[in-house]
Amino acid sequence: MIAEALLLASAWFWAPMPQGQALVCQTPQLIECLAQLPEDVRQQLPQDPSLLLQEMGLRGAMARPVRHQSITGVILLATDNIPRASSALVNGQVYSLTLQHAVQLTLLHELGHLAIASSHSPHLSRQRLSAYQHEWLADIYLLWSLAKTNQSNELAWQQYHRRNLAVFDSTLAMSHWTTPMLAQLMQRYSWEQLAEFEQFDILIDDLYPRLTQYNQDELDEFSSLIQRVFGSGVMHSLPHYMFWRRPEMGRYIRPTIEAVMGKQAAASWLTQNAMSSE
Repeated sequence: MIAEALLLASAWFWAPMPQGQALVCQTPQLIECLAQLPEDVRQQLPQDPSLLLQEMGLRGAMARPVRHQSITGVILLATDNIPRASSALVNGQVYSLTLQHAVQLTLLHELGHLAIASSHSPHLSRQRLSAYQHEWLADIYLLWSLAKTNQSNELAWQQYHRRNLAVFDSTLAMSHWTTPMLAQLMQRYSWEQLAEFEQFDILIDDLYPRLTQYNQDELDEFSSLIQRVFGSGVMHSLPHYMFWRRPEMGRYIRPTIEAVMGKQAAASWLTQNAMSSE
């Protein structure tokens, strides 16, 4: 994993990838950074750098893929906009999670977007992926990268909990609710097995056909259930609301509920909300 000191101190640097490399630009030095690109790559991006900044908005990072034999794309970083903590109101109490290595994990996620764009796996290159698929695939790349570089799986669980806490706090974060797919990945492979995949495409070829994926209608049902359970204006639990989604939801959020509440309180809460599979 790229050292935090390099991430925070460098105006720009090249991030290695399994195939090629990506140019990482700190937004205050964007013009200087883009000058490092070959002309044929630079022409694939807006000639006015301010247009890239407008597209990025207030996000902490953004990836733009390019077509080149050795350059996968450009990543913009605005490190001050990358959250260092995540919090949500659960059962009347605010729970917070400090995000370790937040900038590095954000970078890995963005590198994941570039890996998807340059993938040769037929599962990714021969179909039009939805925005949601792009997000969970980028998070799978993040976890695979952590495993490949012998990082602790605690960072994988941090990403998992972060995605859950974000939707508990606001269903606007559903576009990045990658937890259902991360849960399937972590259930299928041990951390050591995940590290054994030499290339991201090899992992995708093995994993993708085995995944249960969700269409937009199904995601909307999950979103409605999350709003009913965690929304600030909810007065009653209504445990039968969206009953067909509750056990499934329980499986995906149980690790996070246990992490913030403790196992005993989590078991009681999940049972109360008809989300316990036990």
